[in-house]
Order: sequence, then C-alpha cells, then structure tokens
Amino acid sequence: MNDFDRLLAKVTEQARKVKIPVSENISPKIVVNSRATKRFGQCIFKNGIYTIELSQRLKNAPEKSCCQTIAHELIHTCKGCNNHGKTFLRYAEIMNREYGYNIKRTSSCEELGVEDISNIRYILVCEKCGAEIKRSRYTKVIANPSKYKCICGGKLKRIQ
Repeated sequence: MNDFDRLLAKVTEQARKVKIPVSENISPKIVVNSRATKRFGQCIFKNGIYTIELSQRLKNAPEKSCCQTIAHELIHTCKGCNNHGKTFLRYAEIMNREYGYNIKRTSSCEELGVEDISNIRYILVCEKCGAEIKRSRYTKVIANPSKYKCICGGKLKRIQ
C-alpha cells in the first residue's frame, strides 16, 4: 500500500532538483478521494494553499504510477500551469526525461496499472488519430459527436 505523503515529498524534491518552480505553498498531506472514478488526481487551490488529491484506486498501484500522477498535479502548482498548455507540457517533458515518467493530460487505468472500475457504456473514436474516448454517462458529446473534435482536431464518431 502506497504512502502518498512520502511520495509527495519525494516527487516535490525531484521537481525542485530539475528547477521546476513548484509552489512553496503545497499541503504536505495528500487527500485521498474514495469517490473519484473518472480521475486519478486533482490539484485544488484554496485560501492560498495547493492540496493534491488522489483517487483511492492508486493506493495499490505501482509506486511509479503514483509518483507520475503526483508529478502531474505538482506541475499544476507552477505559475501558468493551471491548464495543460505549453508551460505545463514543457515541465512535464523535463520530469518525463529525468525520471522516466509518462506525464500527459490524461492516463488510463491500463497505463497506471489499476483496475478499471468504470462502467463504460459509450465509446467514441477519432477518425483522424484513432483515439478512443470512453464514457459511462450519456452526455452532450455522446448525443452529438459531430459537434465536437478530438484533441488532435479530428472528427469524432460514436461506435458504441
């Protein structure tokens, strides 16, 4: 079972070692979310303090998967990184290169080595890059995939 607080300290030290300007105002305690089924982590900024929240599903995941997720959330504490823009991607690439992580915008259960507990009822596929987008709820994008585009700019098509 992973000790998230120890891993947070480890990854914070790694980021600072490679000059990634993570905030000095990060809670040393990770919040474990037992209800999170769609995400593995979240960075919350409230009252001047960043708090990292991780899904309970990561408790028994490989340590590297937890560190990678924590690193992703830590990058969000950097100035200009509250999204997944160019600065975020540059810092993610540094962490990936230095520590063998695979930080990106999203990760799958398979990539992180955790059981997929979601109830996938709908699948969209990008006609350009072939990416699959899985959803358990009937949302606007499921109802009208032609009105949305993949991150690569390709058209979406519902296959399930």
